[in-house]
Amino acid sequence: MKILVIGGGGREHALCWALKKDPAVKEIFVAPGNGGTEEFCNNLPISVCDIDNLFQWAREKRPDLTVVGPEAPLCDGIADKFKSIGLKIMGPKKRAARLEGSKAWTKEFLLHYKIPTAEAHIFENPLDAISFSASFKFPQVIKADGLASGKGVLIAHDREQAEYSIRKLMNQRLFGAAGKKILVEEFLEGIELSLFFLLDGKNYKILAAVHDYKRIEDSNKGLNTGGMGAFFPSPLFDERLKNSIEKNIIFPLMEALKQEAIDYQGVLYAGLIITRDGPMVLEFNVRLGDPEAQVIIPALDTSLVEIANAIADRKLDELQIQFKNDIHCVGVVLASKGYPETFEVGKEITIDDKKLTEEERSNSHLFHSGTKRINGKLVTSGGRVFCAVGWGQSLEKGIAFAYRRLSTARFEGMIHRNDIGQLNSAYLKS
Repeated sequence: MKILVIGGGGREHALCWALKKDPAVKEIFVAPGNGGTEEFCNNLPISVCDIDNLFQWAREKRPDLTVVGPEAPLCDGIADKFKSIGLKIMGPKKRAARLEGSKAWTKEFLLHYKIPTAEAHIFENPLDAISFSASFKFPQVIKADGLASGKGVLIAHDREQAEYSIRKLMNQRLFGAAGKKILVEEFLEGIELSLFFLLDGKNYKILAAVHDYKRIEDSNKGLNTGGMGAFFPSPLFDERLKNSIEKNIIFPLMEALKQEAIDYQGVLYAGLIITRDGPMVLEFNVRLGDPEAQVIIPALDTSLVEIANAIADRKLDELQIQFKNDIHCVGVVLASKGYPETFEVGKEITIDDKKLTEEERSNSHLFHSGTKRINGKLVTSGGRVFCAVGWGQSLEKGIAFAYRRLSTARFEGMIHRNDIGQLNSAYLKS
């Protein structure tokens, strides 16, 4: 098989790493890829947002399967274009991708179909938003409506913070056009959970429940990021919680998609919060998460090609998803100083894994996120630079192997959290 992977982050490096091990896969092309994928794939100099050139390349080269990593091309309709010429692609069409493309639309969708979610009010005028916010209960969640790479959520604890956040999003356009419309939302208390499930338009299969760490600093302090680490499996996702999520969220969601004639084929990522009143939806994403993908993929025994084919052929009900026995995966993100706001790139990277034991080497991997090669040197090219992943027969082993792998990489200004894998009181209050 000839595979095209669209994206250039840690999620895409992990996807390529797994696909490379599949005996059915002969060639992997990545657009645009990074310094890690360059080592064993064919990187293409095409941006994830350059739909026309991606389509032109695919029309000429006819990949057997295309796997889309990030949300932007899906929201721009890349699946529609590829399917129009008979190409197999893993990812929903534009109409279905609106579940991530517009938080306002999704909030109205959830409320209409009585799927548990936070109370929220939608605004296009900053003065109206500020006026409402002043009388709404605190803390509040201020959300950009559009795509903001997982960072378009601000928490306000008082009127001053709320007004600052609203102006930052709507007047200063912190996340560009994503902040043209915003939501002022009720703050929910509980434990956040990233739930991934697969849909083929008729059936669904739960893939994985993961815990993600959004805040930049230890003990869940500081700014929201695209994710500073994750671990799998969730110790909280037992049969009771699974049944509750299916009954209150997945079943009504499947019925709502049917009612709206939305044919969803792909991965759906439900950002949930487990409250005292039960599980509730914070948001939907229409693809695998990053860094969640990096801790799901090493644990997965079922081929990604097999999963993609089951989705495309509408045969999810026949698919058996298998994970390695008793495996725990932990991923720790190495980021550039200043992330998620202003940071420098072009910092030279050194990687020295000679100090790892054979056990540490075989139970960990360093996935590249924001790296590229310039004149033969590996340098930083993004806010999140690596995700060091470790796995073992216990969570403690996974944590130890992840941090040992992390210690092999160095670049100026490197930052990371030291508490990934800990489900402590600070995490529970995030």
